[in-house]
Amino acid sequence: MPAQYNVRAGLRRQYLNKHLVTTTIDGAETGLLPYQKENVKKWVTYYRRNWEKYAEDILGLKLYPVQRMKIHEMGLAHIYFDISTRGTAKSFDVGVGALCAFGLYPYSEIVITASTIGQASKLVENKIRDEIIKKLSDYLLYLYSREYIVIYKNASESGGYTVENKLNGSKIIVLPCLDSARGQRATMVVFEEARLLKKTLIDSIFLPMLHTRQAKYLLDKKYQQKRWLKNESGKAIYITSNRFKYEWFFREFKNTVVGYYNSQHEKYIPFGEDIFTAIDEGSRTWADYRKSKKSMSSIDFNCEILNQTLGEAEDSFFNYKEFNENRTLAQAFIPPKPMDIFLGTDLGNPIPEDTEIRLVGIDYAFANTTSRTKNDATQIICMSLHWKNRHFERHIDYIESHEASDSIGANNRFRELCWDFSMGKEFYGICDLRSGGETIFNRMTMPWKNPDRDLTWDSRGFTIASNNNLHVVPEAKLADLRNRTVDADAVSCIIPIVGTPDLNSACWISLKKNLEMNNLKFLISTEDRQAQLEESGMYYKMTSEEIADVLYPHIMTENLIQEAIGLNSEIRENRIRLHESGMNTKDLIVVLSYLNYIADKLENEYNKYFYDADNEEDLENIQLVF
Repeated sequence: MPAQYNVRAGLRRQYLNKHLVTTTIDGAETGLLPYQKENVKKWVTYYRRNWEKYAEDILGLKLYPVQRMKIHEMGLAHIYFDISTRGTAKSFDVGVGALCAFGLYPYSEIVITASTIGQASKLVENKIRDEIIKKLSDYLLYLYSREYIVIYKNASESGGYTVENKLNGSKIIVLPCLDSARGQRATMVVFEEARLLKKTLIDSIFLPMLHTRQAKYLLDKKYQQKRWLKNESGKAIYITSNRFKYEWFFREFKNTVVGYYNSQHEKYIPFGEDIFTAIDEGSRTWADYRKSKKSMSSIDFNCEILNQTLGEAEDSFFNYKEFNENRTLAQAFIPPKPMDIFLGTDLGNPIPEDTEIRLVGIDYAFANTTSRTKNDATQIICMSLHWKNRHFERHIDYIESHEASDSIGANNRFRELCWDFSMGKEFYGICDLRSGGETIFNRMTMPWKNPDRDLTWDSRGFTIASNNNLHVVPEAKLADLRNRTVDADAVSCIIPIVGTPDLNSACWISLKKNLEMNNLKFLISTEDRQAQLEESGMYYKMTSEEIADVLYPHIMTENLIQEAIGLNSEIRENRIRLHESGMNTKDLIVVLSYLNYIADKLENEYNKYFYDADNEEDLENIQLVF
């Protein structure tokens, strides 16, 4: 035995002396005197009621005040639900909780699951083994070095780990949140990053796992009393970061809050921690706060740092269900970079079909606002129209945002995306002419040689689309804009927009209608896309920059959805009006509404072309009926 362990020669004896029962796991008497048995019972009762004291006194861990509270509540609860800020050591805390149950309750079966087996395994690898056992707890390190605690990879195809306590028969088992986990039994289940898990699998597979411990002493008649069985019922622990009110995890959290006050049988305990609590106790710093605010999107920052639950406005015109049911697109359009064009890299972007039309919409922002007001940005959305059974199915393939002020750069980027996204097929650019948009239009009509594209670039300017049926501004205005065109060979593709109360109301109604008809398709969630990459193995072959590029449009899609459901609505003079509340904006959803409205007009044109004019769908009649 290494010299550093000689001083701990009595630790195993101390462990056994403070065990709940006065028999070994094989049922043999320990030989303790009666008063010693009573002391063992008192100590173990004390530690079972105070897991945080067990973690500090026996495991030798140093805990922050909030951590003490969390681990204490884990020990008391039958249902524990923790929604906390990223970086507040949720995984560490639940790892400590698992080790407390692991040591204090013989024959415990603790199951840890997450959205991927890799995520669940990290809790064992990084937190339990590498951090707690090997670095922070001399006591656990001694047991691990003497193989009283063993950790091994599971033999099953799904992988994962098992942590086994040879002294008391307890196990910690990592399982994937899949149907293959069916049949396992557990006395405690830990749901790591719970919001990413499927509620159906939790309800049908993991919660039914829970049962009372099968320790031999519990077969004694004196332990068959109701109070013992109540205390020995299974334990479910949920830990997660925050997101949207419409997700199942938030409903379950609210049920935990209700159970905390009303339940007469099970003990429900909700918990929450934001970054300010973490800063106050010293586990995070103001530098962490500032860094996160600078580098993260507003939604990610609000949810994962401030611990806000985002959701629909009280009188919202749109609801999350409408968007969520239409999140079916797995892969976004990938804009090529100069090097991709130079090397001829195949990015996997699908070539438009013969009947497909592509639209690119932009809302310009020309100057950054102050920190006390809304921070507008230039928003660009790429939409593809797919002809199906006399209508266009609208796919939102890509979204991009740029800080305001660089109007020339935004204009050039818009032109790049028009060419790249259309891939030589029919396309239209939808531009808002308000607030300086006409000045940008004038520049758009000029030829432009892209310095990064060389001979591959079509330098022609853009001008007004030739089909007047697609336009929403007066013909006199269209004629004026055409006369401003500088390039005689300009591409006729621009559909200008000037918002009016009537037009905006019609756009909102049409967008709502197409959402309800499942006619608008959006990118899947960021988490789902990342899980796809991980399952395929591509995630581990990509650089951090490549991963960020792939996930970016999925993040922007979530920003769009949150923006939409956060708008308040009112009916004024028979028109729908949507307006922001607080620091929210509506730039993205406005661009989407314009694109969708033009898609309606193109749909009418296609129906005129392919079918008799008598059978055409008239947009105004649709709106009137709606």
